[in-house]
Amino acid sequence: MIIEATLTGLTIAVAALAVVLVRMSRRFNAVVEALKESQEDVAHLKADLGALCKSSVGAGDHVVKLEHQVNRLLERQTQTEMRTSNDRPYSAAVQLVQQGANADELIEKCGLTRGEADLIAMLHGSVAKAS
Repeated sequence: MIIEATLTGLTIAVAALAVVLVRMSRRFNAVVEALKESQEDVAHLKADLGALCKSSVGAGDHVVKLEHQVNRLLERQTQTEMRTSNDRPYSAAVQLVQQGANADELIEKCGLTRGEADLIAMLHGSVAKAS
C-alpha cells in the first residue's frame, strides 16, 4: 500500500511536471515567435531608416542648391534695382531736356551733378532742337 501510494504520488508528480513542461514549452515557443517578429520589425525599421537617411541627404543637397539659386536671384534683383534706380534720374533728365529744360533745372529736379546735367543737355537738347 505504501508502494502504491508512493507510485500514485510519483505518477501525479510526473503528470504535474508534464503539464508544467507543456505550458513552459508553449510559452517558450510563443516568446521565440515574438522574438522572431520583433527581429523582422527591427530589420524593416533599419531599412526604412536607411532609406530616410539617404533621402534626407538628397533633400539637404537640394535645399543647398535652392539656397544658392535664391541668393543668385537676390543678387541679380538687387543689381537690376540699382541699375533701374540709377537710370531713373537720367531718363527723367532726358525727358525734361526734350521738353526744354536747361542744365540748372536738371541739377535741381534730378539731383545730377553739373557735368551730368551739362552732358545730358548737350546730347539731348540738340535732338529736341533738331526735331
